[in-house]
Amino acid sequence: MGQDEYGSASPFDPDDLPNLNAIGPGIGNNDFEKYAVAVIIVFGALIIGGLMAASMTFGHRNGFLFALGGATSAWISGNALLLDRPRIYALFVGIAALMLIASTVTLVT
Repeated sequence: MGQDEYGSASPFDPDDLPNLNAIGPGIGNNDFEKYAVAVIIVFGALIIGGLMAASMTFGHRNGFLFALGGATSAWISGNALLLDRPRIYALFVGIAALMLIASTVTLVT
């Protein structure tokens, strides 16, 4: 396959189409990761928003603040992931998990 100046294969070169098809139809069209991230984001937002709403409904200020802190930590971890900082990402995911567990505990007790 021909490569461009950056070293990646150019799918728009007509001479390379038989070679690209030889790789397999599944390669390059794998969008499962994008869908997985979308599901994680949506359900994560529903869980955090649900904890916030439940805490507000039952009048648990501490539970709401823990859920808000968890949401903020999760937001910061997303930015760390975009900036390719895996240790900071893991740290803030851990902080978010602990704060959301604390929110759940304050809501239940």
